[in-house]
Amino acid sequence: MKLNLKLFVLLSLSSMTSLPVLAVTPDPSDQDIYTREFKVLDVNNDEKLNDTEIKKDSIFDGGGFGKADKDHNGSLNKDEYATYKSSVQQKEAKQVISDSAITSEIKSRYLVERGIKSFNVSVETKDGIVVLSGFVDSVSTKVHAERIAEKVKGVKSVKSAIVVRP
Repeated sequence: MKLNLKLFVLLSLSSMTSLPVLAVTPDPSDQDIYTREFKVLDVNNDEKLNDTEIKKDSIFDGGGFGKADKDHNGSLNKDEYATYKSSVQQKEAKQVISDSAITSEIKSRYLVERGIKSFNVSVETKDGIVVLSGFVDSVSTKVHAERIAEKVKGVKSVKSAIVVRP
């Protein structure tokens, strides 16, 4: 039984977007990684990280130290460090999964649309912001491609660099 290539790709892409998003939970071996990182940052070996020591870990930029310091004592213990870092990494992983799902959904919609040559339009998503680029043969096709992207759940905005080339 031969399966149309477009249909196969469409089914493959749409099945990826319907998968449940699983929480990323660090396993005990990850704690070893956090412990090693903690020890490297703890230059004075006092089993605590102060605001100077934590500056070497970019995850704690932008107020991360204050958010991680649950007991408000001006330092982070191993648990506070690991808990905050794990939480931030989980959020980042979820965003990547969401961005991938958005990109896949837009590409699958382009595959079934008449007039949009899906392989001529590139779709990239970062933090819910979609960037479209490539070439189409008319202004109406460009506008249609942009509208399709805007209607996908999770899209915050669409930036189009699609060029009309008749």
